[in-house]
Amino acid sequence: MSTLVFSHASHDYLDTASDEDIRAVHFVGSLPAVLTGDHRATMQWFLDHSTDTSLTGLPCDPDPRWIIDWLDGLATIDALEPVRTGASADYDDMPTYRLKRDRWLESEDLSLGRAAHTDAVMAARAQLHDDRDFPPHQVSVPNPYDLALFTFGSPTAAVTHLPVFRQAVLDDVHTIHRQHGNQVVYQLETPAVLATLDRTPRPLWPAAVRVLAKQVARVFADGPREATWRIHLCHGDLGHQPLFELTDLVPAVQFLNALHQQLRRLRIPMPAAHIPMCTGTDAPPTDPRFYRALRHLRRDINVIAGLVDETHPKDSRTALGLVETELDRPVLAVAAACGHGRRLVPDAVANAALACELAHHTTDTPAR
Repeated sequence: MSTLVFSHASHDYLDTASDEDIRAVHFVGSLPAVLTGDHRATMQWFLDHSTDTSLTGLPCDPDPRWIIDWLDGLATIDALEPVRTGASADYDDMPTYRLKRDRWLESEDLSLGRAAHTDAVMAARAQLHDDRDFPPHQVSVPNPYDLALFTFGSPTAAVTHLPVFRQAVLDDVHTIHRQHGNQVVYQLETPAVLATLDRTPRPLWPAAVRVLAKQVARVFADGPREATWRIHLCHGDLGHQPLFELTDLVPAVQFLNALHQQLRRLRIPMPAAHIPMCTGTDAPPTDPRFYRALRHLRRDINVIAGLVDETHPKDSRTALGLVETELDRPVLAVAAACGHGRRLVPDAVANAALACELAHHTTDTPAR
């Protein structure tokens, strides 16, 4: 078979002749808080726990709880006032805000600080030790719609204020790209897409996926044209609990196909797509019907299979075979359904070990 090798000259993954298996390991980004105090140590953890496996990227996320630190920090923004306070222990305990009368938001008010964080991470990369060529640094980029939705707690308010959130995200991305070019890849992260579809009656899905796909496509279109993106669909994992029940992969497939169509019109490459196939509470299903929708996914969409569950290794192996059978091709990479930030350290170690095992797992799927 062949293995995926990152070329520093471009953001393409190259097929090279090898006896290795072809899958890479994808780390969504976060680690338990006790592992994230030092940038060099955080990145070294990912390298040390994937020694015989290619990586899609090398993350160093600043917040083990995704955007919770940022969301709490909005309390200091003068243009906002709290509607509800909360400690963000779960999805019913999160703060929300509203715009004060006769005030408005500036993109600087909403900055995630990714540009400054990336500068610090890139300086720390020089201290890493590994025999392999390092994969690019993976920058976590929350979808602007998600940021607006979590801020205001209302889809209507989120859409109303979406432009300033989009500008805040893209200001960071453009700054990072000017500073670091193709040493960086960007992962757009969005639980809101699948959560919105979960709350939408299925007859209305065609309209909903078009709107959602246009919103995400605009982020890619307004970003640097030379940038490489991935998209991380998500069911949420706050408190290691999902936002909604996982029933099948139909919403993910419909959204990704709609996004592919939008990006094709804009002549923008379709990013590799991380599709969550389990949650913090449920193992990846072993019923083939769960994965049947993958037959309808565009063949030129590279899939990162989010099915690595350290508490259910046998089910994870079975699920990988079912996924590649329905796709009729190998996946680009294997991953957990979400980041490791809500796991205990031993669980994060076990998940990484299982991911590496699955990367080399043999199935009957035709070679890429």
